[in-house]
Amino acid sequence: MYSDKVMDHFSNPRNMGELEDYDAVGKVGNPVCGDVMHIYIKVAEGRISDIKFKTMGCAAAIATSSMVTELAKGKKIDEALAMSRDDVAKALEGLPPAKMHCSNLAADGLHKAIENFLAGKRDGDSEDEIKTQLAQKLGIGPGGANALWDAGICDVDEVLRLTTEELSRIGALTDGQKAKILPRLHED
Repeated sequence: MYSDKVMDHFSNPRNMGELEDYDAVGKVGNPVCGDVMHIYIKVAEGRISDIKFKTMGCAAAIATSSMVTELAKGKKIDEALAMSRDDVAKALEGLPPAKMHCSNLAADGLHKAIENFLAGKRDGDSEDEIKTQLAQKLGIGPGGANALWDAGICDVDEVLRLTTEELSRIGALTDGQKAKILPRLHED
């Protein structure tokens, strides 16, 4: 069951939309549930002066996107970068265990936007650059990189945060590709 705060942020999302004059965007996705988030930031004098999101996903994904934008707005870059998935969940007065990955995704999207800003990349890496990085860093070739991209994965770190079960659900990956990734996964 969702808290009243989650339902409020789902029904009345704050900062929804796309900033036209953004400085950077963080794009993240979850291949298991299909959630995709874009977090847009505008930075002035070392602070996040404006922030918006576009999210395709469940109630928890929308609520966590809304909450992460509320928490980050006005914060110094290093303060926003230090925000964790637990901070997002606590601010929403909790999430069901099966939906905690949504708060992870919202915090990850914010972090990705900040990392892109610090690297001077407004839109992050191009699709081709991301696929090349996935293929090279994971040793899975272009086909494996395409399968991950199609599953909404835009970053090697996202792959390494998958559980064995989540990896097994990406049906477009071959058994050989999964075997190359499997030993590198971080299991809690």
